[in-house]
Amino acid sequence: MNMYVSSRELAKWGYFHLKKGNVDGKQIVSNEIIDIATTVQTPNSLDVELPQNGYLWFVKDLPARKSEIGELVSKGSFQNLGYTGVTLLVIPQHNLVAVRAFNSFGSPNGFDYLADVREFGNTIMTCLISASH
Repeated sequence: MNMYVSSRELAKWGYFHLKKGNVDGKQIVSNEIIDIATTVQTPNSLDVELPQNGYLWFVKDLPARKSEIGELVSKGSFQNLGYTGVTLLVIPQHNLVAVRAFNSFGSPNGFDYLADVREFGNTIMTCLISASH
């Protein structure tokens, strides 16, 4: 909380992870570190309905009822969330980084955060699918 960045900066952070730590042909962070951060590290002993996590990323792997990532989003994708409604979604299968920012605190009564953040990813995937036809 209290990390103030622009949507463009968040997109660059996502792109950095999408490209496995490589910036302009220079390996800044080893791709092994990026792989560890963006693949499932959640212990097998936890409830399978809980979100799967890498390091500082939610990771799309097995279907999970409580996942923050939409069901249409490709396996292997990863997502980061922020307190003010910020969502940073990386979909490696489509070489895509998507960011949304509300830049407001709090939610209206009845707001379903989990459904809303899932819908963001599903909307991105629906657009990708529509564009490919």
